[in-house]
Amino acid sequence: MRETKFIRTLSCLCVVLMACGTAFAQQEKLTSGPFKGSKAPMGNPDNPDAAPFYSNFVVDPCTSCNYSSDNGFLLLGPNNCGIPGATQWLAEPFIAGKTGTTRSVVLAVTNWGICTPTSFKFTVQIYDDACAGVPNNPLGVPVNATAPAAPCLTAQARVAVALTAGVKYWVVVTTSAAASQNGTTAVWWEATTSNEPFNLNDGNGWNTGFLGGPGGFQVQ
Repeated sequence: MRETKFIRTLSCLCVVLMACGTAFAQQEKLTSGPFKGSKAPMGNPDNPDAAPFYSNFVVDPCTSCNYSSDNGFLLLGPNNCGIPGATQWLAEPFIAGKTGTTRSVVLAVTNWGICTPTSFKFTVQIYDDACAGVPNNPLGVPVNATAPAAPCLTAQARVAVALTAGVKYWVVVTTSAAASQNGTTAVWWEATTSNEPFNLNDGNGWNTGFLGGPGGFQVQ
């Protein structure tokens, strides 16, 4: 199974979620749509005076959120409550804006909001790049993060990795078989609606995906 599970429009009510899931599985792209529910105020940035290594966060004056909750990609453990049995991991590239050691990665990842997951954690790691269009080797150690309940909140992982200015890296988010992650049903929301290639992994290796908006994140 190597289909793109890209979120675009939510047309199915929760009462027919099971029927919708069956229909989705027959399409090239799985759709779910914008976040439906009460949003949370955006949290304060960690050490806002320090210039990040990379960030695509931009505060929308209309929503006061620094990313969009209209579109995103699903981040799923196999026991997720939205599309049971499906697994999807994601990766986004970035070019380090300075040399140094990171402190954390902040991600526009929250629960999907269409059902109640049995787990909320996922794994974050920075990978290097080998000019092959996919993540290459993991750097440092994998770190757990927790998907908060709703936008405009963010997830944060305390990642310490030495980066070099001008070099391309990847932020990779995955789920594991652990009870704390295999039921995760989350979304990596877009920073913007501009199109760019992305990478996904259904547990069988990384693949260049269809065009979509970049997932919102900051490496600091």
